[in-house]
Amino acid sequence: MNLIDKNQKLPAGLVDDGVEFFVYQNEIRCLHKGKTYTFENIPENIIKMIEEDMLKNPKALKALADWDITNPDAQLRQYIACRFGGFDQQADITANGLIIHSEYTECGRRGKCPHEGKLCSSIKLKNGVLTRREIEVLKSIGQAKMDKEICAELLMSRDSLRYYKEQISLKADIERKPALAILAHQLNLV
Repeated sequence: MNLIDKNQKLPAGLVDDGVEFFVYQNEIRCLHKGKTYTFENIPENIIKMIEEDMLKNPKALKALADWDITNPDAQLRQYIACRFGGFDQQADITANGLIIHSEYTECGRRGKCPHEGKLCSSIKLKNGVLTRREIEVLKSIGQAKMDKEICAELLMSRDSLRYYKEQISLKADIERKPALAILAHQLNLV
């Protein structure tokens, strides 16, 4: 029997030593070595890596304190949820222990959370960080919407849309609208 799986893209942690955190039914979960763990059962070595990472991010710790989250377990839960909570199938911790901070999690508070960019990860591109509005535009482009549809949905003029596309293109160092749609998919926005 000759099985072919050359094109399979499996989530981190499903068949390897990577770690993929996600929130499911309002609970932190972790996929690692083919098992799904609830927060209470996440392996201790993974918890230690996240705690060490928290200590390296004083801005995030201050955001937790400002949010009045003082219980260590609650801090850890919120840190994981804000930084790694989306199921994007990309390793949050690689098989060799590298923590990846580029995940964008749609939490429903984008643009309204006073801790945005301090606790959560922003989308950082080659030449800058995307704003909330630029992310909205990029998501719409990634959904193959026409400019007219985007303008109506996001309540903006064609000139504003053109401006946002130019800003995204400059930050991503790309030139064409199809490349923006590809970027939206690469960033798991759609």
